[in-house]
Amino acid sequence: MANDIQKKIIIVGGGIVGNLLHLMLESKGFSIHHFEKKTSANNRIFALSPSSIDWLRSIGLPSDFFDSINDITSMKIFDYAIKNSVTFSCDDLDIKQPAIAYMTKEKDLINAIKKLLNKKKNSEELSKNFEIKKKLDELTLETSGEKYKASILIACDGPNSQVRKKMAINSSMHDFKQTAITFQLKVNAENENEAKQFFLKESILALLPIQKDLVSVVWSCNYQFFEKIKNYDDRAIENELDLILGDFYKDIKKVSKVESFPLSMNRVDGVFKDRVLLVGDAAHFIHPLAGQGLNLGIRDIITIEKLINIENYDDIGLKSFLRKYERARKEDVAQMEFLTAGLNWIFSSKSSILTMLVGKTMGVLDKSKLVKQFLIKKAIS
Repeated sequence: MANDIQKKIIIVGGGIVGNLLHLMLESKGFSIHHFEKKTSANNRIFALSPSSIDWLRSIGLPSDFFDSINDITSMKIFDYAIKNSVTFSCDDLDIKQPAIAYMTKEKDLINAIKKLLNKKKNSEELSKNFEIKKKLDELTLETSGEKYKASILIACDGPNSQVRKKMAINSSMHDFKQTAITFQLKVNAENENEAKQFFLKESILALLPIQKDLVSVVWSCNYQFFEKIKNYDDRAIENELDLILGDFYKDIKKVSKVESFPLSMNRVDGVFKDRVLLVGDAAHFIHPLAGQGLNLGIRDIITIEKLINIENYDDIGLKSFLRKYERARKEDVAQMEFLTAGLNWIFSSKSSILTMLVGKTMGVLDKSKLVKQFLIKKAIS
């Protein structure tokens, strides 16, 4: 029988991944003490994979959330000259699949999670001066004169994780020398279920349909291009986009403020140390061009849940559990890091030879159903 400490868990980080982890662990009978900052939702848009959506249904998110999401049934990728393209579609699959991704607004997902979380959720903000002390079978978090004991501390506190730094878990950051800007466009479009991505000479432009006449823009710009457009007014941005999108969207109109953030990738030497586990962006932070960041975090939670179910663990702070978790997640995370960093390097290359090869390869890839099936199945898993 589990003792009291074994069923106690500390979560640090109150973003989407932290709160979903809270919901899952609470459903398994664990007692959660949650440290989170008070923040408001941004205008971010997420591309959730079918497996992520299936899991969100399984934990009981309200039906009105699923009514608000937009199905993406195909994605078209263009080279820098917008002459060669590859289309990934549900029709390429040998299994029946209604969508390859589902677009959701951050605020809709957060509100859906809040409806499930206990209104008396045991949470507070973590002070900057905290200490983590570990004994053989338990862990103590000391902060603001208080002590909190648990079997494990799970850090979901983002790419600049303070818990990771406190535990001296080494990480290496790769700067892509790009800045992403995001905003929304109102458009006149015929196909509201097709996403588009343009690998241009100075930027990568992703257009993600949210609803019939609204798309989310994720524009990853190199430093020079970002410096050029960062002070553009709405009309100048619309004109710049019209040069690229004129054949696809009519009557472009920017309808939200621009938000920007630098792009990097973060790797850690290990996802756990003693009784501390890193989950989500604290453990892996990748380029957004594949739209897989949140999906990776959700798959972290799904893996923890599966291991608890298979082994019937009471103490998930045990090294045996944490090693199994690390092994289970290693390949998926490594593949996504390689895919996003590799695609960004190939399409950002200034080599004329490589540019020519990319154009020729895209034509071959578009005709290769087997390769497209493999890539789509990886994205939707």
